[in-house]
Amino acid sequence: MTPSPYFTDTFRYFFKRFYSSAKLFKWFLKQAGEDSAAFDFPNILKDHPKTLTFLPKDLERANKFMRAMPDAWFKNMLFCTHESQHSLISSRRSHAVYYSDKECRFGEPVFNEIQRKIQEFAPQVCLYLDDPFLPRLFLAKTSGAPCRIGFAIENYYPFLNLSLHRDNKSEAQTISEYYGVG
Repeated sequence: MTPSPYFTDTFRYFFKRFYSSAKLFKWFLKQAGEDSAAFDFPNILKDHPKTLTFLPKDLERANKFMRAMPDAWFKNMLFCTHESQHSLISSRRSHAVYYSDKECRFGEPVFNEIQRKIQEFAPQVCLYLDDPFLPRLFLAKTSGAPCRIGFAIENYYPFLNLSLHRDNKSEAQTISEYYGVG
């Protein structure tokens, strides 16, 4: 049996490895807690609010997004990203919390530390550009950001409470329009 991509390798989470997708979704949602307060979109994005961004694990996709964003966009940013993107983040002089594949599982000490750092950052907006992965969606919801944005991921509400569509634009172009940068 292969280790669960969602949980640390302990007996405490052993039986959760056999949960169905729907049951896992409900379990993570219950762990994440109640919904956050209402927000005024797109006004919440003006003046570059404190933003938590989950970059895609795919280095080429992440690099394309980062290159398309103007420098002003990075001033109140915290990235949560795979450790392989360290040089990409440092080239923009941005702040980030990094994880490895094994560390981004519920119950891992590093996962708990990432959650603590994100909550201390207290973002107003969360951008989720990564592929859906329940532990990272959990981090997005528990970040405290009232506005949690993803792209074409309506099925992951309420982890993410706003789903944008690109309309033949890149994610970076869409975000830039709403943030008023670019």
